[in-house]
Amino acid sequence: MTPEIQKPKIAKAPLGEKNTLKQFRSILGQSQTIIFIGLVLLVLIFSYLSPHFMSFTNFMNIVRQTAMIAIVAFGMTYVIIAGEIDLSVGAIIGITGMTTAIGLQTGLNPFLIIIISLLIGAFIGLINGLMVVKVQVTAFLATLVTMSILRGMSLASSPGSAPITINSTVFVDLATMNIGPIPIVLIYLAAILLIAHYTLNKTVFGRHIYATGGGAHAASLAGVNVKRVKIMVFVISGLLSAFSGLILAGRLSAGLPDSGTGWELDAIAAAVLGGTKFSGGYGTVIGALGGALIIGVLSNGLTLLGMTYAYQLMIKGAIIGLAVVLDIWVRREEA
Repeated sequence: MTPEIQKPKIAKAPLGEKNTLKQFRSILGQSQTIIFIGLVLLVLIFSYLSPHFMSFTNFMNIVRQTAMIAIVAFGMTYVIIAGEIDLSVGAIIGITGMTTAIGLQTGLNPFLIIIISLLIGAFIGLINGLMVVKVQVTAFLATLVTMSILRGMSLASSPGSAPITINSTVFVDLATMNIGPIPIVLIYLAAILLIAHYTLNKTVFGRHIYATGGGAHAASLAGVNVKRVKIMVFVISGLLSAFSGLILAGRLSAGLPDSGTGWELDAIAAAVLGGTKFSGGYGTVIGALGGALIIGVLSNGLTLLGMTYAYQLMIKGAIIGLAVVLDIWVRREEA
């Protein structure tokens, strides 16, 4: 009788241990949950480190600053979901402020100059989109060129690159007034958030944005007009950047040639921290709002602690890098 050959037994991890890593990855994938937990932790840390952080005045400053960053980040989220990038958003903010200030000084109606400025932002976005789609320049290079040109135009539009004062109380009130205890900029933010969220999640155009970022070739074969989608997300980004530039100009009561400098980094950081994947095809504006809140609280808290802007840039860059590495790791594990 032939002796039975026994197969070596392979030790298996207990079911609980086996599921632990999966659960951890699942939690990491829920970026909106993680970002708001991180926000609470940041608030607690800065509240402990600075006695001025928890004041009502400081919180209102954070809300107003975050609202402007978040609005830009919504547009950036659209662009990144579609698989592109927009480096011109900060320069659009600067040229919007200068255009507005110069227009108001010449006596133009405040509401007319608002419309003109928004159209300029949308037109710049259109140029970016056409360069990417028609000329087939990479989005990084196309928007870098636009950023340089616009920043130069902003600096050249004022002798000595001096600020141009805005004397229109109507325009300033539209950016700084409160409705009851609520800053009007918060109402703008809520309205844009609702529209942007609805568009991404409840419309055909929103589904086409996700499809384009998930795989442009496959989306094209499925009938999606990929070129039009990419042009439109750049137009939306330019429009929202111009809107944020109008608010900033109203808050400053002036057009500053260098306003918006570095905001492209903040917008990208907010989008990525909010779970938007650099590879495209995934992201939410709600997550971008959480990311913008993180950036706003971080900038405010570090400023209260006396940290210079240079070190703040280093920290923001490190945060973006960490978010990208984490995103890549999670996607590899999911694959």
